[in-house]
Amino acid sequence: MRICWRWHCLLLLLVSLAVSACSGQRITYLPSGQKAYAISCKGFLNSWQSCLVHAGRVCGARGYEAIRSEEFDRELLFSCKAP
Repeated sequence: MRICWRWHCLLLLLVSLAVSACSGQRITYLPSGQKAYAISCKGFLNSWQSCLVHAGRVCGARGYEAIRSEEFDRELLFSCKAP
């Protein structure tokens, strides 16, 4: 019974790492005054695609424009396109 409990804890830990990995989002403003977002997807189970998907979710159907992207560090600065 105790071994089964340990596996459940390990599984819960891995799931929480995967879910919270792209939580490093902050709002910033460009020199032009336009609102922008900076996200970091450095979690163990994330890839560069995770940052791109997150940006797509933030901006929705409007789409987004990448201002600065660092694929190796998995950091993205982007702004949503005007409707």
